[in-house]
Amino acid sequence: MSLPLKRLLNLCVITGCLVLMGGCWDAREIEERTSVAAMALDKTGEGYEVTVQIPNPLKIVGSGGSGGGGGEGGQAAVQLLSGKGETFSDALDEIQFQSNQDLYLGGSRLILISEKLAKYGLHDILDGLRRRPEIRRRQWPIVVKGKAQNALQANPKLEQIPMEYILNMLETGIRDGRFVREGLNDLYVNLANPARQPALNLIEVQKEQITWIGTAIFNKERMVGSLNRKESGPLLRIRKGRSGETMDVSCGKAPGKVTFRPKELEKKIRIREAEGRIKIRVDIDVRGSIVEKTCDLDLSDEKALNQVKRTIKKMSDQRADLLVEKAQKELKTDIFNFGDKIRAYHPDLWGRIDWKKEFPRADIDVHFNAIIRRTGILAQ
Repeated sequence: MSLPLKRLLNLCVITGCLVLMGGCWDAREIEERTSVAAMALDKTGEGYEVTVQIPNPLKIVGSGGSGGGGGEGGQAAVQLLSGKGETFSDALDEIQFQSNQDLYLGGSRLILISEKLAKYGLHDILDGLRRRPEIRRRQWPIVVKGKAQNALQANPKLEQIPMEYILNMLETGIRDGRFVREGLNDLYVNLANPARQPALNLIEVQKEQITWIGTAIFNKERMVGSLNRKESGPLLRIRKGRSGETMDVSCGKAPGKVTFRPKELEKKIRIREAEGRIKIRVDIDVRGSIVEKTCDLDLSDEKALNQVKRTIKKMSDQRADLLVEKAQKELKTDIFNFGDKIRAYHPDLWGRIDWKKEFPRADIDVHFNAIIRRTGILAQ
């Protein structure tokens, strides 16, 4: 190897080492960041108000900040910082001026959105969120009835950090099939898909009490209405195949109620075009158990058990029919995402129709079939 070539090779090796050595030039120690646990977004006049909840490690139980002892909880364990601006970024800059360290949004697990902002539209806010690479998509956007900031100011006693109470309540409800499973990434996907519509969980805050009250319905980036708890049940079953909450049905002529808890669902959707209209039939088998009985109905008797099954089916069908009517006439939004099925399995039909115009006049039939697996030890 000639001397000039050898020198060139050595120069390349040295340059490569220098490049690799500079790989951590922009690193930030965790102690040099202010980690945000949750964000609240509100609409104010011409702009936005952003509130962040920041845990204080020195006041959290077990941190050792109080001589290794108890620490504190609730609002004493966190600090709220709030900023206003014409844009999401302006509001965050206002908060940055109140913090002694750089704000770090990568630890945020909740995005609380006020009902006013949701009805105004989320396009601008979501644009600001998308352009910040540190914001994780695996967090939960939730709509708050009233001001979103109030949710971060609530002081529930069952969790040390208030944000954890909302997060655990949400994750428990999703795991049990009672709440809508719609994360930030799901929201982005639904907005990007012309055949899907978002649906977010809706909560209400009253002092120390935080309550899940239903589902916020969106037509793309704008909230167009909401569903209460009873209306959210059939939505979960039709849209997501989730079980929903328990159902109280009558015992027939006998006074009292029978409580049915759904556990598993099997759903079939059939779509066809006939007589110039889209016809959709949904058949859902609901399997569950009787968890309470306040009447003298003998569930060990097959005739009585079939009566309860028919009552569950009738109530489920009626609630589904009312929800379909509300979606078509009031909300005018495909909250069930039937359009996604048409687009995926009937692309020719999807290309010929305008689903926004066709959905309100579509013929949608939902039929339930109740299957009771357990009646309990005291069936009589």
